[in-house]
Amino acid sequence: MKIKILLLCLFVVCAAWAKPIIIKGKINGKLPEALRYNAPVNGSSGFEFCYTAVVDANGNFEINTDISNVAFIDIYYNYQPAGYVVAVPGGQYNIDIIKNGDFITTKVTGTDAPVQQHYNAMLSQIREGLFFETAQQASKIEDPKEFENHFSQLYKKDFEGITTLYNGKLISKNIFEALTHERQTFYAATKSYAILIKHSTENEATKPNLKPFQDIWEAIFRKEQPGVLQSPWCGYYLMEYKNFKAYQEVGFNQKNIVNATDALSGIKHTSGLLPKQYAECFIAQTLYGYLYGDRKDKGAITVFNYLKQHYPKSGYISYFEPKIAPVIAFFAETESLPQGAAYVDNYRQLNTFEELVKKFEGQKLFIDVWATWCGPCRDEFKYKDELYKILKANNVTVLYISVDKEDKDETWKKMIGHYGLQGHHIRVNPALDLNITKLFNSDGDVNNTGILIPWYMLVGSNGTVHQLHAASPSDISKLEAEIKKM
Repeated sequence: MKIKILLLCLFVVCAAWAKPIIIKGKINGKLPEALRYNAPVNGSSGFEFCYTAVVDANGNFEINTDISNVAFIDIYYNYQPAGYVVAVPGGQYNIDIIKNGDFITTKVTGTDAPVQQHYNAMLSQIREGLFFETAQQASKIEDPKEFENHFSQLYKKDFEGITTLYNGKLISKNIFEALTHERQTFYAATKSYAILIKHSTENEATKPNLKPFQDIWEAIFRKEQPGVLQSPWCGYYLMEYKNFKAYQEVGFNQKNIVNATDALSGIKHTSGLLPKQYAECFIAQTLYGYLYGDRKDKGAITVFNYLKQHYPKSGYISYFEPKIAPVIAFFAETESLPQGAAYVDNYRQLNTFEELVKKFEGQKLFIDVWATWCGPCRDEFKYKDELYKILKANNVTVLYISVDKEDKDETWKKMIGHYGLQGHHIRVNPALDLNITKLFNSDGDVNNTGILIPWYMLVGSNGTVHQLHAASPSDISKLEAEIKKM
């Protein structure tokens, strides 16, 4: 009986730790395809876009979630930042989102209103952009002391703002500590990434003496950083911790780093580099990356099974189970081309865009450059039926060019059937990949070494590019007008 009473008391205490928060909002202007937000998963933050809120026809929405500590809730209009809430258990918040063209303005009120205003002003852009921009700017600083001072001044400025709120009794001690840890985690991660950039400079001859920066790098991760798992920068911090350990084990020589050839060996090695208190969360973050944007990647199944095997009681398992189910079902499908689809003859031997276009001599082409991991590419497939009608009416052939690597060959072939993609299909080899990258940048920045996908092109019957960057199927009226000018 005593044991039962003790267990009951423990349950009551634990239940009291987690309290619901309510975020009520209103969207003024065009409604989004999806209103996404993040919230702690298994007590950890840093899983972006992990939940979706229901928005009614009038733009009203409500977010309800239980939290046991201060939590950072990021809200996104599709994938654009649309407000940040520093939430406390039991808090109630209101957020007004105004969509005006490409711009979004937000106002967060409610519990701890001063900190909501302060934090939203602090984050000037999407977290990913802020992270990379901060690190890239710092990576250009050549003097180690100046480098350290640069980050010290950035942190000092932010900390002074937080301290002002605390001293003015505008925020609680819990919020003060959470914001302090959030800033510390952010600058530890960006400082690490800035040093990583220095080590990955391609021109070895121009590399400065990096030993002082290696000492700084080691100092970042020498002591345990408090509040990492509760920080919205958790994923960035753990990735940088992994990068640091990977360089450290090979004497900071990038040439000696051997990348994993498959998901299992990669997660085994990486989780072994991290402290135990971070390994489980890192595995979950890795799995989230495999599943991000409704991706269909076989590596997700491997990592999910690894998580279940090594952490059978993990709270992450129940979160990922419904997300991994469609991936398992996808790879259980029979691999077959849909009616009206075909692979380009000898596509593995085609090394240039010119060689590829010659395969369709005398035909007008609509070209879709995509990849299986590209969410926006897959989103466009839902407009394919209307696209095919317009292409048929204008005697235009459709050609899909996948820029997936060799290890995604099975996924690529299954996805053609899964989405019912008619027309001709090719997956680039390294030579063709490089060639179309040059084509993508032929009318712009010659120093750019990549492409943005989805990317659509129109090619005339004489084999010349009529429209290097054509409209997307989702903008079907514009695309149809461009096709008629061919």
